[in-house]
Amino acid sequence: MTNESGQYPHYRWLILIAAALSYINVQIVNLSITPILPHIAQELGVDLGVATNFMWVFLFSGNIILIAVGGVVCDRFGILNTLFVGLLCAILPSVLMPWIGETYQGVFYARLIQGLSPGFIFPVQGAILAIWFPLKERGLATGLMGAGVALGSALGTMGAPYVFKAVATWQQMSAWISIIGWIDLVFIIVLMTLPKPQPPVQQLQGAAKPDGKFFKVALLAPLTIIGILVTFMASWDMQCLYSLTPTFLSADIPTGAGYGPIIQGWLMINVTIISGVFGPMVCGLLVDKVFKGSTRQIFTLGFILMCIFVFAIKTPFIYQNKVLLSISLLLAGLGVQFVMPAIYIFISKSYRHQIVGKMTGLWMGLGTFGGVLGLYLAGKTLTFTGNYNIAFTLISLAALVGLFLSMALSKAKKLN
Repeated sequence: MTNESGQYPHYRWLILIAAALSYINVQIVNLSITPILPHIAQELGVDLGVATNFMWVFLFSGNIILIAVGGVVCDRFGILNTLFVGLLCAILPSVLMPWIGETYQGVFYARLIQGLSPGFIFPVQGAILAIWFPLKERGLATGLMGAGVALGSALGTMGAPYVFKAVATWQQMSAWISIIGWIDLVFIIVLMTLPKPQPPVQQLQGAAKPDGKFFKVALLAPLTIIGILVTFMASWDMQCLYSLTPTFLSADIPTGAGYGPIIQGWLMINVTIISGVFGPMVCGLLVDKVFKGSTRQIFTLGFILMCIFVFAIKTPFIYQNKVLLSISLLLAGLGVQFVMPAIYIFISKSYRHQIVGKMTGLWMGLGTFGGVLGLYLAGKTLTFTGNYNIAFTLISLAALVGLFLSMALSKAKKLN
């Protein structure tokens, strides 16, 4: 432990655990329906392309909260209170799904409310890094929280089919998978009752209220505008890789690869567990130890991996061979898990800590509309063509655009 690390209270690790559990929960809630989406569509009597609306509406409502209040709530009311509100948005509709999930409209509005959860939860990551962790530990902290996102994705896409098989209906499955969220809720309540030490960053810079001048200057800065565009492209790739790929692998030929819900879960281990858990940690170590705090090289490598290997996934030569498919899924997942943590690290190092929550919310709120657009276009092109070719081609192109934008971002002036 460095002298700088020694100045920060151990309480920071409890904060990080609470956040990681929240990310696990939100990803389970988000992705648990993707492997069984064909079944849900059939049960509700809608086309599979229409059922894809359950994915983009989750992102859409979260984006609105990210932009409007997610970061503001974090900066004003604190990390734990924000996590608490976000968890309630996710787990209450899950528990009520057996009663409200019998119609397309009921599921649509339940997903709309659940989508508010990431809108509150994800801005917290930037604040945790800026307030509770020294500069030399931010890569590690980002990697651990990113591993939580990946683990939740794995439990959602791989574990949900087994829970579905064990219970009577997918609606009951939804209720059962909310258990991690309830555990985290209790943990957060316990943390709220403990004395909270003041981290050095607040001691040095003061517990001053956020200065509106900082935010106004940052709002129209080239750094912010380019960063939002980078996040837009990265989110397009991440949300489509995590949400579309399980359905593509599970769906029957010629719509998908024809592997079914169980086998797709094992294939998705390459994305959700191997690259998902280890990718953010490798990213953090590279930023901290190799690139000395720079994220430029990470952005470049991540977008190149996404551009090449997302395109490869939809190629028959690749998806008909499990070995080649697994390699492509692994490398595409690594691309995502390099870029997304790098964005959080970049934000935490580029703005004053008083506005990091707002700026994280702004970047992620506007940026995640890339995921909304990608999923919306995927549903439309799936209905029109009957396959995922166009959708995966657009994901690859989004990564290419993100690569060039990230080069410009690295040259933009910091505002810390």
